[in-house]
Amino acid sequence: MNRPVVNSARLRGALSRRIGPLLGAIVLAVTLAVVPGSASARQTAVTPEQAASLGKQAYDYGFPLLEFTRVRREMTSVKCPTDHGEAPVNSFSHAGGFANATARTVVAPNTDTLYSIAHLDLGKGPMVISHPAMGKRYYSFEFLDPYTNVIDIPGLREDGGKAGSYVIKWKGHAGKGKKPKGARVIKSDYRRVWLIGRTLATDAKDQRKAQKLMSKYGLTNLKGKAKKFKKGCKPGEPKTFPTPTTGPEFIAALNKALDDNPPPKRDKPLLDQLETVGIGPGLPGDGQGLGADAQAALYKGIADEAAGLPGRARLNVLTEAQKTAGWLLPPSNIGDYGTDYEFRALIAIVGLGANTPDEAIYPSGITDGTGALYNGANQYRLTFAPGDAPPARFFWSLTMYDGSGYLVDNPLDRYSIGPSHPPLVKQSDGSIVIAIQATDPNDPTVNWLPSPATGNFRLSLRLYGPSKAARSGAWRPPGVVQVG
Repeated sequence: MNRPVVNSARLRGALSRRIGPLLGAIVLAVTLAVVPGSASARQTAVTPEQAASLGKQAYDYGFPLLEFTRVRREMTSVKCPTDHGEAPVNSFSHAGGFANATARTVVAPNTDTLYSIAHLDLGKGPMVISHPAMGKRYYSFEFLDPYTNVIDIPGLREDGGKAGSYVIKWKGHAGKGKKPKGARVIKSDYRRVWLIGRTLATDAKDQRKAQKLMSKYGLTNLKGKAKKFKKGCKPGEPKTFPTPTTGPEFIAALNKALDDNPPPKRDKPLLDQLETVGIGPGLPGDGQGLGADAQAALYKGIADEAAGLPGRARLNVLTEAQKTAGWLLPPSNIGDYGTDYEFRALIAIVGLGANTPDEAIYPSGITDGTGALYNGANQYRLTFAPGDAPPARFFWSLTMYDGSGYLVDNPLDRYSIGPSHPPLVKQSDGSIVIAIQATDPNDPTVNWLPSPATGNFRLSLRLYGPSKAARSGAWRPPGVVQVG
């Protein structure tokens, strides 16, 4: 989660030209020798080299879906809602406060908006989401499909600040009951949907105001009925369901997830190839018909990609960021990936649940302006010149993450700097200077963003309602300078 949420980073051909190998390894092109006849006959034609390559592609393709499944299972494994993301299916969990350094459910959580999380099952009919009048306060309800593509983002940008409601329905499943008057209908190709609500808040007093509004968010069926829980219900500890990384377990989990969430038609060319090694909706996944060497190569390809993708992605991100003063702006297809499976996998690693750029963008600070990795032992400054603050209609913020994408523990519990994290200090000329270091700079004219005392870290600049220049890359953040 901005995750909830960390955001985003997940390339071949055109992607390489846009952000180079930003978010993963180049998947080898595969040409399978297909022998007419039964599936078993086709499988025996797969060489170990082809099987290994297909194993890597299967991991890139399936990892986001299995992460969606993991998060759904973990967050819904409680008896009643908690205030940190967990709730049974078709019920909200409203955040009791911002994420802190202990949060580990998703990478790159934000500390600008309070989350309202729900995992929807539209199998018994549409669900209705409603909210009170929000005025000028930023809010949004991001709907994600199981393949981590954004279905829609109703909220302040799309619908304004008046009270509103939205009906989300699974295509072909009308359900019983009438659509509320004036409600906007959102159609989903999938039965299972992840709803990530975001409500902007600032200091403690404003957070209480935001939570009062959030308590009025409705989640009901078409008959107006919401899920009920016994008074005094204890949710219990959420269970864990790690995404498999070994060949047999990964294939079994992926085949079930594909069966539960039928893939889009655009994925058929890849799925036709994966079927030759036993990967596909409802397939047993036992490798029958594959030679022993090919089966071993398939499993090794999956395990190698699971182990290697994160590190290789970090290297590629570093290489690309070094070209643009240390900042990386993901391409325009974030949140709407199409067949860009490798990029989608990268975003699932670094920022599951990313918005589409019309709602928000997330430039990632990987190095300082000279191309050197950030190190907690150093001190840095980021300066926005007068009139050149991040161009965002709703809000912007700069957040500190450790090398794994989690918030950095510090005595002030300060994780972000921006207009919604008062006081935002400006210089006499209107410029904004942010001191990025482990110790207090003791300078009232700068804004202190605490970094870890040792080791690497990264920065995330969030722009909600970004300008056209920010979306296109015509505006980029200035390079961070090491000082002292």
